[in-house]
Amino acid sequence: MATFGIRVPSVDELLDPYSTEPLERRPLCDDIRERILYEWIDTREDRPSHLVVQLPADRRGPELDRRLSAAIRHDLEGTYEETGRLRTFTRGERQEAWIGFGFLAVCLTASGAIDRLGGDDGLLDGISQGIVVLGWVALWRPAERYVRAVSRRLNRGRYRELSRVPIEIDWV
Repeated sequence: MATFGIRVPSVDELLDPYSTEPLERRPLCDDIRERILYEWIDTREDRPSHLVVQLPADRRGPELDRRLSAAIRHDLEGTYEETGRLRTFTRGERQEAWIGFGFLAVCLTASGAIDRLGGDDGLLDGISQGIVVLGWVALWRPAERYVRAVSRRLNRGRYRELSRVPIEIDWV
């Protein structure tokens, strides 16, 4: 059976640097989790038997293999559990989305007013369109969070499979 894996430049770039959890329960960085998922999808026809995570040998420590494997396993199992419900936003993120939506409404109103007052003036048309773009940019992060949540939900079965794959830490 084939293996699949990723290379990570350092242990610090593997796990979320802002998490206060013990090492074994720290979540993976979002980019790393996505890379693991994409590697799984790309090698799926070969039915990989285990995941290999390559890390620099100079960072190796006592029991670090086991602890990192536990952290990766915990994250993949947790991601699978989270995908059972479509939880898109935290309370703070929901507030940010509402503020962005309100800002978009203000921008659309301002743009409409400029359009009515400006007539055929090209400069005012440009300003009006710029204000509309500014309003949509305010919703960029909430929209990205929503797309990520839907993507995770659609990949729920793959996360279940990944949560069961043996994990090997390879120091290179």
